[in-house]
Amino acid sequence: MMPWNALSPAEQTLMRCGLWQSLLAGTIQQYGIDLRWSGATDAPPLRSYTRDEQRALVPQLASVARDLVERGLLAVRIRQGLGAAPTDPVVTGSQLQDVLTEPANWLWSPRAEVTFGLHATESAREWWHASALPAVAGDGLPGWDELTPEQQEVLVCASEAGGMLTGPFGILGDPPTELTGAELSAWVDRQLAPLLPFVGEGWIEVRHFAVESDDAFTVIPLDGLRSAFTDRSLRHDDGDEWGVGLGCVFTYTGLAVWRSG
Repeated sequence: MMPWNALSPAEQTLMRCGLWQSLLAGTIQQYGIDLRWSGATDAPPLRSYTRDEQRALVPQLASVARDLVERGLLAVRIRQGLGAAPTDPVVTGSQLQDVLTEPANWLWSPRAEVTFGLHATESAREWWHASALPAVAGDGLPGWDELTPEQQEVLVCASEAGGMLTGPFGILGDPPTELTGAELSAWVDRQLAPLLPFVGEGWIEVRHFAVESDDAFTVIPLDGLRSAFTDRSLRHDDGDEWGVGLGCVFTYTGLAVWRSG
């Protein structure tokens, strides 16, 4: 089996999604994230791909997915429940071609009638654990007991799927309604203090999600965090939609550090 680093960025993304048993829909967004985290010159800017940009990438990703299936590393299954199951039917032959070349199957939608999942094969999993699993970072993160409760909460949030910092399901409280100007900025600075070192190290990425029924997001860089968190409309503190507001996620570098702890 070839070394992990010999895989193309597209192959790496599809294999990661297969190991996670992710939905096919949304995979192209992950491809853009992977390109950005690796510093690729063709990576998207600090945002998700638009739907038109995703459609334009479907032929490329479909071709890579077909090749991985033919090499016995990946399978495409029809998702029959909310989560992946070993009984989900495998898509083969001409149906596989039809599924992979249909752009709608690659674009996330909350109303999709039929969804498809990517599954790494057993041989691919054995190869991953034997030679491709990222090494645990031996230093960087203090011991768990050395972290403040607020830092611990941020790290747990980043480790969760859909970890939200603000909004009705976020871990950070709403700023008092009477605060404005410098007082609001000072209050936000105190709230952000546990998060800033992790973002500065490149371990955690902060994103803004504007709409519940879409997977589009904008990345908030370190120097934009205070401005974003003082903007009550971006925080979405007064809404009730799941996944809208400011959230966080581990980068691959952060995941390696997290595993060391």
